[in-house]
Amino acid sequence: MRKFGFKIFSTNLQTAPTLIKECAEFASNTQDMFIELMVVANTTKEDLNNLKQQLGNIEVRIHAPHNTMGFDAGNKDLEQQNRKILAVSQNAADIFDAKTIVVHAGCGHGQQYIDETARQFKLFNDKRIVVENLPFYANNDEPLHGNTADEIAYIMNESGCGFCFDFSHAICAAVALNLNTKKHLQSFYALKPTVYHMCDGDINKAEDSHMHFSTGNYPLEQYLNDYTDKNAYITMETGKGIMQHNDLWVKDYQYLKSIQNR
Repeated sequence: MRKFGFKIFSTNLQTAPTLIKECAEFASNTQDMFIELMVVANTTKEDLNNLKQQLGNIEVRIHAPHNTMGFDAGNKDLEQQNRKILAVSQNAADIFDAKTIVVHAGCGHGQQYIDETARQFKLFNDKRIVVENLPFYANNDEPLHGNTADEIAYIMNESGCGFCFDFSHAICAAVALNLNTKKHLQSFYALKPTVYHMCDGDINKAEDSHMHFSTGNYPLEQYLNDYTDKNAYITMETGKGIMQHNDLWVKDYQYLKSIQNR
């Protein structure tokens, strides 16, 4: 059975407490739901325990901070800072007994940056880590690696981590690199991801827009049924900004359920 996940932030305790309550209520009454928790770097143990209490027995997966939050595994000078930031997510994974921690590949184009990400991932030495593929550029035009299956496979082989397949990031990279989108997606799927991120968007653009399902032109039915396994964990990364209610996410969940081949 595929499982679908709402993505909440640890800071939603302060910015959107009603959202957490609504997501917890919906997920707890739905057999195929989980929560992906983005653990912001300065999240306290008290807040994590508060979230644990609110989310109850719902299965939780963890997402670590990325480059916009001070974490960049491709930067050797940030190794100690990266360790401290990741440690908060690892602690959260302990508290929630999470099976995976999603960690972005780092910044920079070129083998030297890929090598550094692989080196740091190996030093992190945590089998729960799954590396997420990235678009060619971040929204602030910062260069990113982990754009191709070869780069992700290299990081996996060197460090022993798993893989989080982000469809929108892959499409954005394919557009930027002028690659065949179908072959590009197939190459990522061949790496046997255990976690997936999905949203809608513009298949002709290199920018990740996090659109709600059915509002873009991604062939989502094909992606869901051809490139995710029957027991996949699929986080719905839809919507921008700080949402206060989960109604649009519930519609996204219902949409995926409606296009899923059983």
